[in-house]
Amino acid sequence: MRLVLTNISKRLLTALEFLYERVLAYIAAVAMFLMMLITLVDVVGRDLFSFPLPGGFEITEFLLATLIFLGLPMVTAANEHVDVDLLDSSVPAFLKPLQTIIICLVNTIAFGVLSWMLWKLAIRTYSYQDTTAILEIPFTGLVVLMASCCTLATAALVMMLFVRRGKKLFHSKTKQEY
Repeated sequence: MRLVLTNISKRLLTALEFLYERVLAYIAAVAMFLMMLITLVDVVGRDLFSFPLPGGFEITEFLLATLIFLGLPMVTAANEHVDVDLLDSSVPAFLKPLQTIIICLVNTIAFGVLSWMLWKLAIRTYSYQDTTAILEIPFTGLVVLMASCCTLATAALVMMLFVRRGKKLFHSKTKQEY
Protein backbone atom coordinates (compact mmCIF):
# COMPACT_ATOMS: atom_id res chain seq x y z
CA MET A 1 0.00 0.00 0.00
CA ARG A 2 2.83 2.39 0.87
CA LEU A 3 4.49 1.70 -2.50
CA VAL A 4 1.28 2.60 -4.34
CA LEU A 5 0.96 5.87 -2.38
CA THR A 6 4.61 6.65 -3.06
CA ASN A 7 4.13 6.11 -6.81
CA ILE A 8 0.98 8.24 -6.83
CA SER A 9 2.67 11.04 -4.90
CA LYS A 10 5.69 10.93 -7.24
CA ARG A 11 3.41 11.16 -10.29
CA LEU A 12 1.48 14.01 -8.69
CA LEU A 13 4.67 15.90 -7.90
CA THR A 14 5.93 15.31 -11.45
CA ALA A 15 2.69 16.68 -12.92
CA LEU A 16 2.75 19.66 -10.58
CA GLU A 17 6.39 20.31 -11.41
CA PHE A 18 5.43 20.41 -15.10
CA LEU A 19 2.63 22.88 -14.32
CA TYR A 20 4.70 25.12 -12.08
CA GLU A 21 8.00 25.09 -13.95
CA ARG A 22 6.91 24.72 -17.57
CA VAL A 23 3.32 25.83 -18.22
CA LEU A 24 3.39 28.90 -15.97
CA ALA A 25 6.89 29.80 -17.14
CA TYR A 26 5.94 29.67 -20.83
CA ILE A 27 2.78 31.72 -20.29
CA ALA A 28 4.84 34.26 -18.31
CA ALA A 29 7.39 34.39 -21.13
CA VAL A 30 4.64 35.12 -23.65
CA ALA A 31 3.24 37.84 -21.36
CA MET A 32 6.70 39.39 -21.04
CA PHE A 33 7.23 39.29 -24.81
CA LEU A 34 3.83 40.92 -25.43
CA MET A 35 4.59 43.58 -22.85
CA MET A 36 7.90 44.30 -24.58
CA LEU A 37 6.24 44.39 -28.02
CA ILE A 38 3.44 46.72 -26.89
CA THR A 39 5.95 49.06 -25.24
CA LEU A 40 8.03 49.10 -28.44
CA VAL A 41 5.01 49.88 -30.62
CA ASP A 42 3.85 52.56 -28.18
CA VAL A 43 7.25 54.28 -27.99
CA VAL A 44 7.92 54.11 -31.74
CA GLY A 45 4.40 55.32 -32.50
CA ARG A 46 4.69 58.19 -30.06
CA ASP A 47 8.22 59.32 -30.97
CA LEU A 48 8.23 58.79 -34.75
CA PHE A 49 4.60 59.28 -35.73
CA SER A 50 3.23 61.33 -32.80
CA PHE A 51 0.57 58.64 -32.41
CA PRO A 52 0.98 56.44 -29.34
CA LEU A 53 -0.76 53.08 -29.09
CA PRO A 54 -4.26 53.76 -27.75
CA GLY A 55 -4.61 52.03 -24.38
CA GLY A 56 -1.02 50.82 -24.43
CA PHE A 57 -0.59 51.76 -20.80
CA GLU A 58 -3.67 49.72 -19.78
CA ILE A 59 -2.51 46.66 -21.68
CA THR A 60 0.96 46.97 -20.16
CA GLU A 61 -0.59 47.18 -16.66
CA PHE A 62 -2.61 44.02 -17.33
CA LEU A 63 0.42 42.15 -18.64
CA LEU A 64 2.58 43.29 -15.72
CA ALA A 65 0.03 42.02 -13.19
CA THR A 66 -0.22 38.79 -15.19
CA LEU A 67 3.55 38.38 -15.18
CA ILE A 68 3.87 39.01 -11.45
CA PHE A 69 1.12 36.60 -10.45
CA LEU A 70 2.25 33.88 -12.90
CA GLY A 71 5.66 34.04 -11.26
CA LEU A 72 4.24 33.76 -7.74
CA PRO A 73 3.60 29.98 -7.74
CA MET A 74 6.96 29.31 -9.40
CA VAL A 75 8.89 31.36 -6.87
CA THR A 76 6.91 29.83 -4.00
CA ALA A 77 7.45 26.22 -5.13
CA ALA A 78 11.17 26.89 -5.54
CA ASN A 79 11.28 28.49 -2.06
CA GLU A 80 12.96 31.54 -3.58
CA HIS A 81 11.01 34.38 -1.97
CA VAL A 82 13.09 37.23 -0.59
CA ASP A 83 13.77 36.61 3.07
CA VAL A 84 15.44 38.63 5.77
CA ASP A 85 17.50 36.67 8.24
CA LEU A 86 17.58 39.07 11.17
CA LEU A 87 17.14 36.35 13.79
CA ASP A 88 18.88 33.44 12.05
CA SER A 89 22.17 33.98 13.85
CA SER A 90 20.46 33.87 17.26
CA VAL A 91 18.43 30.70 16.62
CA PRO A 92 20.24 27.54 17.76
CA ALA A 93 20.96 24.93 15.09
CA PHE A 94 18.63 22.33 16.64
CA LEU A 95 15.69 24.76 16.29
CA LYS A 96 16.34 25.59 12.60
CA PRO A 97 13.99 22.85 11.28
CA LEU A 98 11.22 24.06 13.60
CA GLN A 99 11.86 27.66 12.49
CA THR A 100 11.55 26.57 8.84
CA ILE A 101 8.24 24.81 9.51
CA ILE A 102 6.85 27.79 11.45
CA ILE A 103 7.82 30.18 8.66
CA CYS A 104 6.17 27.89 6.10
CA LEU A 105 3.03 27.68 8.24
CA VAL A 106 2.82 31.49 8.59
CA ASN A 107 3.33 31.87 4.83
CA THR A 108 0.63 29.27 4.15
CA ILE A 109 -1.86 31.13 6.31
CA ALA A 110 -0.98 34.49 4.73
CA PHE A 111 -1.23 33.16 1.19
CA GLY A 112 -4.47 31.33 2.06
CA VAL A 113 -6.05 34.55 3.30
CA LEU A 114 -4.78 36.43 0.22
CA SER A 115 -6.22 33.72 -2.06
CA TRP A 116 -9.57 33.89 -0.30
CA MET A 117 -9.66 37.69 -0.60
CA LEU A 118 -8.74 37.55 -4.29
CA TRP A 119 -11.51 35.02 -5.01
CA LYS A 120 -13.98 37.32 -3.24
CA LEU A 121 -12.69 40.21 -5.36
CA ALA A 122 -13.07 38.10 -8.52
CA ILE A 123 -16.71 37.39 -7.71
CA ARG A 124 -17.37 41.06 -6.94
CA THR A 125 -15.56 42.19 -10.10
CA TYR A 126 -17.64 39.78 -12.15
CA SER A 127 -20.90 40.93 -10.61
CA TYR A 128 -20.07 44.63 -11.12
CA GLN A 129 -18.70 44.03 -14.66
CA ASP A 130 -15.71 46.31 -13.93
CA THR A 131 -13.70 47.42 -16.96
CA THR A 132 -10.69 49.60 -17.69
CA ALA A 133 -11.26 53.29 -18.43
CA ILE A 134 -9.98 53.58 -22.01
CA LEU A 135 -10.29 50.19 -23.73
CA GLU A 136 -13.04 48.89 -21.45
CA ILE A 137 -11.31 45.54 -20.95
CA PRO A 138 -13.12 43.51 -18.26
CA PHE A 139 -11.11 43.06 -15.05
CA THR A 140 -12.66 39.70 -14.20
CA GLY A 141 -10.23 37.57 -16.22
CA LEU A 142 -7.21 39.23 -14.65
CA VAL A 143 -8.55 38.92 -11.10
CA VAL A 144 -9.44 35.25 -11.66
CA LEU A 145 -5.89 34.66 -12.95
CA MET A 146 -4.49 36.43 -9.88
CA ALA A 147 -6.66 34.39 -7.54
CA SER A 148 -5.78 31.14 -9.34
CA CYS A 149 -2.06 31.80 -9.20
CA CYS A 150 -2.25 32.79 -5.54
CA THR A 151 -4.18 29.57 -4.86
CA LEU A 152 -1.47 27.59 -6.68
CA ALA A 153 1.14 29.31 -4.50
CA THR A 154 -0.88 28.39 -1.41
CA ALA A 155 -1.12 24.79 -2.60
CA ALA A 156 2.65 24.74 -3.09
CA LEU A 157 3.13 26.01 0.46
CA VAL A 158 0.76 23.36 1.85
CA MET A 159 2.66 20.63 -0.02
CA MET A 160 5.97 22.08 1.12
CA LEU A 161 4.71 22.06 4.70
CA PHE A 162 3.40 18.49 4.72
CA VAL A 163 5.54 16.74 2.09
CA ARG A 164 8.90 18.53 2.18
CA ARG A 165 8.86 19.93 5.76
CA GLY A 166 9.38 23.51 4.62
CA LYS A 167 11.96 22.81 1.94
CA LYS A 168 11.48 23.64 -1.75
CA LEU A 169 8.85 21.56 -3.48
CA PHE A 170 10.68 20.36 -6.58
CA HIS A 171 14.23 19.21 -7.06
CA SER A 172 14.98 20.60 -10.49
CA LYS A 173 17.85 18.94 -12.30
CA THR A 174 18.59 21.93 -14.51
CA LYS A 175 19.16 24.51 -11.80
CA GLN A 176 22.46 24.70 -10.02
CA GLU A 177 22.55 25.29 -6.29
CA TYR A 178 24.76 28.17 -5.19
